[in-house]
Amino acid sequence: MATKNAKQPTDRITVRLPKAQIEQVSALVNAGMYRNTTDVVYNAIKSLLMTKGGEAKQTIEAQKGLLEIQEALAKIEQTKRKLGLS
Repeated sequence: MATKNAKQPTDRITVRLPKAQIEQVSALVNAGMYRNTTDVVYNAIKSLLMTKGGEAKQTIEAQKGLLEIQEALAKIEQTKRKLGLS
């Protein structure tokens, strides 16, 4: 069972899962592998973020870069209009 190192602010999310997956989660809890369903979900998300988190970060950074480019282009177009160049 995983233990949490430090208290961090938390928030709540609601997830809908197929009944078969809920039964599998319950089986993990009943087998004593996890304390409760929250612990199962917490550890699954933690594992996912450890393996895919870098990809998500790259995507976010790319989106930020694209937004910066779009904002710069909008400023250029605005300046061109002010100068009567459009």
